[in-house]
Amino acid sequence: MSKQLAIEGGAKAVGKMGPHPTKIHVDELLEVLDLWELPAPARKTVETAIRKSAKDIKGPHLFRYYNPRPSKVEAAEKAFGKYIGVPYCLAVNSCTSALIAAMRAVGVGMGDEVIVPAYTFFATAAAVGACNAIPVIADVDDTLTLDPKDVARRITPRTKAIAVVHMLGLPAQMAELKALADKNKIALIEDVAQAAGGSYRGKMLGSIGTIGCFSFDYYKVLNSGEGGFITTSNEWLHTRAQSWHDCAACWRPNRFASERREGELFCGENYRMSELQGAVALAQIRKAAKIVKGYRTAFGRIMNALELPRGVKLQRLSDPDGVVGTTLVMFMPDVEKTKWATKAMVAEGVPAGGIYDAKIKNWHIYTHWDHIMEQKAVAPDGLPWSGVKKSELPAYAPDMCPQTLDYLSRVVSIGISANYSAADCRAIAEGINKVLAKV
Repeated sequence: MSKQLAIEGGAKAVGKMGPHPTKIHVDELLEVLDLWELPAPARKTVETAIRKSAKDIKGPHLFRYYNPRPSKVEAAEKAFGKYIGVPYCLAVNSCTSALIAAMRAVGVGMGDEVIVPAYTFFATAAAVGACNAIPVIADVDDTLTLDPKDVARRITPRTKAIAVVHMLGLPAQMAELKALADKNKIALIEDVAQAAGGSYRGKMLGSIGTIGCFSFDYYKVLNSGEGGFITTSNEWLHTRAQSWHDCAACWRPNRFASERREGELFCGENYRMSELQGAVALAQIRKAAKIVKGYRTAFGRIMNALELPRGVKLQRLSDPDGVVGTTLVMFMPDVEKTKWATKAMVAEGVPAGGIYDAKIKNWHIYTHWDHIMEQKAVAPDGLPWSGVKKSELPAYAPDMCPQTLDYLSRVVSIGISANYSAADCRAIAEGINKVLAKV
């Protein structure tokens, strides 16, 4: 080999190398394939074909950024943003991450208060604590979403945001809550974890408030196993949420420039969505309208066939046209009748359940949020509770939201599937009516 340097015109010491297999190749593809329950003969046929073509297969680049191929995550963001009707959409690894990033984006920090409903999955309240802020728990009413009157009573000079949750596939009372937020100049964060595809007075949930947060967990309306999205019409909030979700890697028009305004540069965390989740999410988003229509159709068929006796009432719908309809809720006259009716409906084959029982832990009800009720902290600094004077902390107590406990203790909920046939719905309605006739 010539000792003349290549830079001086000599031959390169290292010529063409490879080809080498990609980091993720055939073995990983087959493991993913195993997640689908293919019939054994089909599985064998597919595996044989894949292994036979192994040398020609190029594995995926599963990191969304610096991807030599079009990113599935980016495609999912564009598709979901268009579906919700907002110009900015950010994919993250969970709705909890979405909530934290959203709260950080609107400026929630130590000493601030965020109002959360007494009935929601604990993550809504936990996200507040993770921002070193104080969760203020407010009652829900007969919509099982935030009671605007109770929210108004709990607003203080430290209130930074209201986290409204669209529970059980049903829209919250957005007109009243938005009016409260606007009047007090605070952010309205929509937790749409359980209601993707729902709407309120013609506007998609997640496009009405300051910023929207979605879950794509397996048990939600749309899913990618795990995952979530943040939606907003505000470019500044999108930039801040995007930075928070990626270790403050500064996804800005010019990421290495000085900050354009105070609050653009800060330290963040890592909530990125992988290409695997993005691919599944993209397919789900493309089917979203069909999935939501299936829920709404089944919900309407069952609800319209019910024969309610005196003393039994359906959950109030803030916008009947905007429900997703994953759950149908009715209130019994008292706790004993609730327990009996639930048990009787289950015996009839109806997918019924209750919500509140003081003896059973349920992370969706504030009385079981020991982390908050007992003001637990992760470190000796005592945050978030040490961020304000003890005398100014909310008076957390099991009976602090009696209205919520009353409604939840009298709930019989009926699970809805987007795949129910007309016959399924008739049978479920008949089973419910058979039991209600004895209430």
